[in-house]
Amino acid sequence: MSLPAPVRTERLVLRPLEIHDAAAVLQFRGDPMATQYLSHEPLSPAENFARILGLVDAAESSSVDWFSFGWAIELRETGEVIGDGRTWNSAEPPAPGKIPADCGSLGYILHPGHHGRGLGREAAGALVSWLFEQRGTQTVFAGVYEPNLPSRRLLAGLGFRQDRHFTSVQDTTGKNLPSWRYRLDRNP
Repeated sequence: MSLPAPVRTERLVLRPLEIHDAAAVLQFRGDPMATQYLSHEPLSPAENFARILGLVDAAESSSVDWFSFGWAIELRETGEVIGDGRTWNSAEPPAPGKIPADCGSLGYILHPGHHGRGLGREAAGALVSWLFEQRGTQTVFAGVYEPNLPSRRLLAGLGFRQDRHFTSVQDTTGKNLPSWRYRLDRNP
C-alpha cells in the first residue's frame, strides 16, 4: 500500500511524517507543557527519533484493511511543522488491531505556541474527513484526558460525543488521570 497523499486545508498541509521531521517534532513532543495530556512524558531526542521511525515503519507496512499513519502538520504559508497527528486502526499493521477494520482512531498535538488559533480543529477536522472519505471509516474514536478541556471542546465542536469513561485507576499510561473515549459516526 502506498502512503497517503498530503491533505491541504486553508492554512495547513498534513503529510506523512518523515524521519527528517524529528527535530521539528521534538520541539513539542519534548515539551512538558505540550505533553501534559499525552500518553507519554516529554520525549528525549532518541525517544522521539525512535517514535518517528516506528510511525514511518508502520505507515509503510499498512494494508488496505489495517493501517497506522503519522502526519506532519505544517503551516501552508511557511512549511513549518507545528504539530503532528496520527490515524490508525492497528498499532502494528498489517496485523489486525483492537477495533474493527471499518473504524479508526485519531490523535493530534500542536506546539503550544500555536494554540488558540483554531489550527488544531482545522487539522483534526481534516484527518476525520480523510478517515471518512479516503479510508471509508465508519466510526472515528479519540481519547482525551478529562482535564484537557480545550481538546474536549475541539472534539465536541467536530461532532464527537462521549462514548466511554475511564477512571484514573484504569489509566495504563502512568498519568493517573481519568479520561474519555469520544466517537464520531459517519452516519449517526
